[in-house]
Amino acid sequence: MVVDTDSCEPDQNSMIRVITSGSKWLFSLAVIGTALIALFLFIMGFLIVIYAIIHTVIYPEFNVHFLKELLAIFIEIIDVFLVATVFYILALGLYELFIAKAPLPGWLRICTLDDLKSSLLGMIIIALAVLILGAALTWDGTSAILEYGVAIAAGIAAISLYVWVKH
Repeated sequence: MVVDTDSCEPDQNSMIRVITSGSKWLFSLAVIGTALIALFLFIMGFLIVIYAIIHTVIYPEFNVHFLKELLAIFIEIIDVFLVATVFYILALGLYELFIAKAPLPGWLRICTLDDLKSSLLGMIIIALAVLILGAALTWDGTSAILEYGVAIAAGIAAISLYVWVKH
């Protein structure tokens, strides 16, 4: 079969090369955007920690209720750091999968989108557990904490079932 090189039809291989090179730029935007979200959350969490400590030193209160509120604030900040970590791992995973090899730690092996999803789902479970801990610490005895806890537990169960079925 003879291929007509003067044809107006573009070569399929060159089209694939154009699409592939364009997708690297597209995923670069996703990686940079996700990394910026992670950086912003880390910085905001850090600034809130500093503010909470300074505020506590300047206006100290010595009672259990204040200590519980302070613990809840710190646990919520830990949750922000965990969410920031999820975004950071997502940025690294997208980079690893679609752009180039990244120097990832041994515990974070990302070869497929399923590997990335599994890592993210594990971090989401931890973040949800931290949320319910914060709610339990600040529970005033009147709000509907049971419904909140059941909703979070249902989310954790659904994610766990998904991960269990996939593996």
